[in-house]
Amino acid sequence: MCLRRSAVRSSVACGLAFAALAPGAAAQSSIPIANAGFEQPAIAAGTFATLAPPAGWNGYGALNFGARTVGVLHPATTTLYTVPPPEGNQVGVVFLMDNPQQQLVFTDSEAGLQQTLAAVLEPNRRYVLSVAVGNIGVDANAPFLFAGFPGYRVELQAGGVPLATDLGTVLPTEAGFATTTVVVDVGANHPLLGQPLRIRLGNRNAAPGIEVNFDDVRLTVQAHALWSDLGQGLPGAAGLPLLTGTGTLSGGVTNALSTVHLPPSGIGVLVLGFAAQPQPLFGGTLVPTPDLLLMMVADATGGASFPFTLAATPPSGSQLVAQHWVFDGATPAGLAASNAVRALLP
Repeated sequence: MCLRRSAVRSSVACGLAFAALAPGAAAQSSIPIANAGFEQPAIAAGTFATLAPPAGWNGYGALNFGARTVGVLHPATTTLYTVPPPEGNQVGVVFLMDNPQQQLVFTDSEAGLQQTLAAVLEPNRRYVLSVAVGNIGVDANAPFLFAGFPGYRVELQAGGVPLATDLGTVLPTEAGFATTTVVVDVGANHPLLGQPLRIRLGNRNAAPGIEVNFDDVRLTVQAHALWSDLGQGLPGAAGLPLLTGTGTLSGGVTNALSTVHLPPSGIGVLVLGFAAQPQPLFGGTLVPTPDLLLMMVADATGGASFPFTLAATPPSGSQLVAQHWVFDGATPAGLAASNAVRALLP
């Protein structure tokens, strides 16, 4: 068991205990992406191909496959990058030169690459899209003003509607790469359920720099927790304590169990279990199996919270059941209890 004097001090220890008692690999899978490393069409080192989108991808925005175009680049043997591509030999290209005679002219006319996937948006899932973004450097043999960075878009869509977007949270160094990640949690009633997923990678054409490159596109999906109220509370002097749970139970994400309507500064125990097994206790019902016990002290308003983070996502089918019991002199047995809540990973 995990027994501590305060929720804050016990957060990490009990989170790790929960992960240890629910072993197994997380229910996470990769969603297939065609030509995710832009290795097709294969071209020679030191060359580029921009007469058509890379295999598996389509262009979006105003493109003419001349001064404004998309394609692939094999930067080996050049000084365009000081490091190799993150995946394979090639990178995706979004080259937007609005005025070949005055290359510093830019018009904020975004364009880029996109791919509609076979996968559709599913309920109660966490989607994580990661992409390596490249800031192309200067090469003496290239007659283009690549210095600078025009900005990028990395976006996950469903049915053509953005779900999560990054418009520049990372800035690759000149002639270098940086990886960006966008995350979206999808609930049970999302309006776009069943719509096809689409990835959009864009050059925002918002500053000097002309070209943005992309590589190593990855999309993963994993189930996230469904929280439900199991009831079975025992009222006290402040009424029925109300316990709520929030969070996905995904590894590295902050979750919380919070209770209100407790006796001000009241001392109690948060009972955590890995199953619901209701049994009579002190005139009420203990719902969780008592696998972990956390000593909790309410604040002056009668509230208490236990934030916790798991080191890894438990496997599909895992559950966490919680109930808050507190000393309360106004009840016959001297105890009050919250409703029980359960988080279930589909």
